[in-house]
Amino acid sequence: MELQDHAGAGHDALMAARDQLIELAGKNSSLTRVRHNGLDDSPQLQIDIDQRKAQALGVSIDDINDTLQTAWGSSYVNDFMDRGRVKKVYVQAAAKYRMLPDDINLWYVRNKDGGMVPFSAFATSRWETGSPRLERYNGYSAVEIVGEAAPGVSTGTAMDVMESLVHQLPGGFGLEWTAMSYQERLSGAQAP
Repeated sequence: MELQDHAGAGHDALMAARDQLIELAGKNSSLTRVRHNGLDDSPQLQIDIDQRKAQALGVSIDDINDTLQTAWGSSYVNDFMDRGRVKKVYVQAAAKYRMLPDDINLWYVRNKDGGMVPFSAFATSRWETGSPRLERYNGYSAVEIVGEAAPGVSTGTAMDVMESLVHQLPGGFGLEWTAMSYQERLSGAQAP
């Protein structure tokens, strides 16, 4: 199932609801092995660009993005022939200039007048914790929850229990069934 943030409460509220739901499910004898199916939040480097400062310095956002991409990632330039084989050419900053988050202070971006402007003149960086991937389901921020019915409990009963547990969460959270559970709900609602 997908636990959804219908109210737009944000990532932290969705993670708190996820944890609360898993805790409630762990206390219910009708359910077993209920867990989230995904990666936990991890440290991420957030780069804040002051667009007004960049604009005042004559630096475009496109050039800032290109510099970030090329320095920390790479940029495709073209192809060349080498002994009858086509080789791709990529540009990337030397490793010693992209190993640490503070290395961003060593970079420069060309402004509209051809001058070089240091990144530190318009950007700051900080560490924060966030999701390694953005999950959405039917248009809502969501997190996948998986689990099983306890031995001797029907899957329909286990699904009913999960629905009742979601209703115990703070307002604004809902669920959608997926895969086999969705098909079971769909077929179980049909008359013979």
